[in-house]
Amino acid sequence: MATDQVDPHEVERAAAATWPASTVRSEAGWLLRHCGVLDRKRSNSALPPAAVDDPAAAAERVERFYAGRGARPVVQVSPLEAHRELDEFLAGRGYAAVARTDAMVAGTADVLARAVAREFAVRLDAGPHDGWFAAGAAAGRPVEPGLAAVRAPARFAIAFAGRVPVGVGLFALAGRWCGVYCMATAAGWRRRGAAGTLLRAGARWAAEAGATRMFLQVEEDNPGAALLYERAGFARSHGYHYRVR
Repeated sequence: MATDQVDPHEVERAAAATWPASTVRSEAGWLLRHCGVLDRKRSNSALPPAAVDDPAAAAERVERFYAGRGARPVVQVSPLEAHRELDEFLAGRGYAAVARTDAMVAGTADVLARAVAREFAVRLDAGPHDGWFAAGAAAGRPVEPGLAAVRAPARFAIAFAGRVPVGVGLFALAGRWCGVYCMATAAGWRRRGAAGTLLRAGARWAAEAGATRMFLQVEEDNPGAALLYERAGFARSHGYHYRVR
C-alpha cells in the first residue's frame, strides 16, 4: 500500500478512537484527552487539528484544560511534518520534546499475504483477562489493567508455542482502520516469527470485520521493531512526538 494514499490526520483520529481516555473533549478541532486509569501520554495529551492558525491561543486552551484536572499539559504534535510552526512555538514556551515516534501503516491484505510461522498458535479474546496480562509481563512488557477501558471492538491476542504463552498484542477497530498495540514477544522467542504470526491473526480478524488498513506506532529508538513491521508489510506514514511542559 502506497503511503502517499494515506492521510496522516485520518490515522491519528483512528488512533484516538481506538485508545482509551476517560475524557475526550473537542474544542476548535483539538482533541483534549485525559485519563484517570492509564498513565500513557496518548491518553493524556492534546491532538491538534489539521491546521493551527494561532499557536498561542491553542496553547492557552490546552493549558486551561489540563490545569482544570491538576495535570501537566502535553501536546501530541502529530503529524510533525504538518505542525512545524506549532512545534517551534511550544518549544519556545518551555515544552520539551519526548518519545519521538513513527506511525506505520499497511493494507490488511498485505499483512495477510506474509507467511505464518507454523510453530505458533494465536488465541484472540474480546476482552483482557489474567492470562493476557500475565503473558505481557512474561514478555517483558507489563500491560496496564486500564486497557480494559478500550471502547472500540477489540481483540486481545496471545501467541502460544505449545501451551507456553510467548507473545501478546492488542487489535482495535475504528472504521476501516485496525490499530495494533501492546506488541511484545518473550526474550527467548524473538526473531522466530511469533510477532508476525500475531500480526497476521489480528489482520485476519480485522479483515473479517471490514477493516482494510492497519496502523501502529514505533519509537525511533527501536529500529529492530521497525524492521520487523516493515517485513510484515508496514511502511512509515508520518512522525510525531510529544511536547511536555
